[in-house]
Amino acid sequence: MNIRRFALGDGSASSVALSSIVFTAGFTTAVILPFYLYLFGAGIFWEYLGIAICTLIVWGVESYPLMRYKRKSKNILTLPGFFEYRFKARGGILRLFAAVEIVVLSIVLAALLVKELCIILGTVMGLDATGLMVAVLLLLSSILGLTGIDLVFKTAWPKAVILVIGLAVVAIYMYFSMGNEKLMRALMSSDITGSVSRYLDTLYHDGKLLEPEDYISLLSMGLLAAGMPFMLGIFFSSKSAKGINKGRKMIVVYGILLFEAAFFTGAISRGYLHPEKLTNSLSQYISMMVLKLNESGDMGRVSAFLFMLVIFLGFITAIEGSLHVVITSLYDDILSSGRIVKINPKKCKRDIMIIAISVGVTTLLVAAYIEQMSISLIITFIATLGCSISPTVFLSLVWGKMNSHGCMAGLVAGLASVPFFKFAPFFLQGGERVSLCDILGINSVIPSMLTTVLFIVLFTVITRKNDDEMEKEVEKEFRSIKSRISE
Repeated sequence: MNIRRFALGDGSASSVALSSIVFTAGFTTAVILPFYLYLFGAGIFWEYLGIAICTLIVWGVESYPLMRYKRKSKNILTLPGFFEYRFKARGGILRLFAAVEIVVLSIVLAALLVKELCIILGTVMGLDATGLMVAVLLLLSSILGLTGIDLVFKTAWPKAVILVIGLAVVAIYMYFSMGNEKLMRALMSSDITGSVSRYLDTLYHDGKLLEPEDYISLLSMGLLAAGMPFMLGIFFSSKSAKGINKGRKMIVVYGILLFEAAFFTGAISRGYLHPEKLTNSLSQYISMMVLKLNESGDMGRVSAFLFMLVIFLGFITAIEGSLHVVITSLYDDILSSGRIVKINPKKCKRDIMIIAISVGVTTLLVAAYIEQMSISLIITFIATLGCSISPTVFLSLVWGKMNSHGCMAGLVAGLASVPFFKFAPFFLQGGERVSLCDILGINSVIPSMLTTVLFIVLFTVITRKNDDEMEKEVEKEFRSIKSRISE
């Protein structure tokens, strides 16, 4: 195996498309949506509408140019490699910075995900979470080292089917085991803020009528999907425009099916778990679901098994995608330059396995070091990565005048903006120091993305030289990429 085969694989159009949507929706929709619906009600719909809009924009606007740049260069395997080729950046600094940012954030994200998964498995199965982390990471990194992205492609169909069928079976079983009347009574008695009609109304969130800033916050969270390196890098594996067109149709159909299955599972689970006390802990919620299902006879035990399988696969799809990005970027963007160690192309298979195991061990150490574990912490790291990568990639594909200085400024600004807007207490409200997001009543995504865009435009305009031959060449190539290419 060489690094090209490891990074791009040999997947069919359908497996590439399903790998993309399963990575994007496996964790956010199959795992988080039922839990958030259980907690807050149908108003969470707007966050997932944002994910759907974002996914359609990525597949509609960014897919073709990324594929065409890959076909033109032949050597692009990663987003940092794309940045270097797109802007003809000299010295390797842009590529190295982008790679380090993606590697560090992806390792932390993978560590957070694997730790939460193992906490859940430990709670449900009564096993040691640390031992589970060792087993999951070493096994997954070893298999990835041997198979590369083909592991993701070949398992895309089974994962996609299990996620939808598993959630559908659980939702149907819960509904018919209670019946409509008993379910409604349980919902009314489950400490719902407001009423059942508000709980099931998309215009209410946790019993409160959504305000304009709430819509902004919920929709903007979905935009983060466009900044996931694995989702964007999947287009380097696409072979033709026909494959991308086929993929678009598949993700629309599959996305709707998965959303509906997860939506009904979450809504019904609120009544099904009554009279258990409401919990804001994901691991406790899953544990309660599995325990209640297991107590309900043979079909209940089957439903409990399917529910845990869905949870496991939802986490694994996100973890394996993150690890694949890290391994590929470490080899192709950081180590192959020869600045740190010498890479022998003839021993690529051995080196990839060494890197894969090292990444698994590093992720394990990071996971073991993290003390405070919560879904909000995972979302913060997703936001940091998304607000840096998403606007930078988008502008690089739609604005021909953007240059390497603007790209670097966008990556830096996006990296710093999320923690700044979310945590920096520069404002005084009610005698307390609060952040800008607290003042505005929104999350950090929109101000962070706007800051990234502003820095990209500002630094591009300041540093642009209209008479520079290199910049003229970059613009000419950009126009050729945007024009129709015969397939």
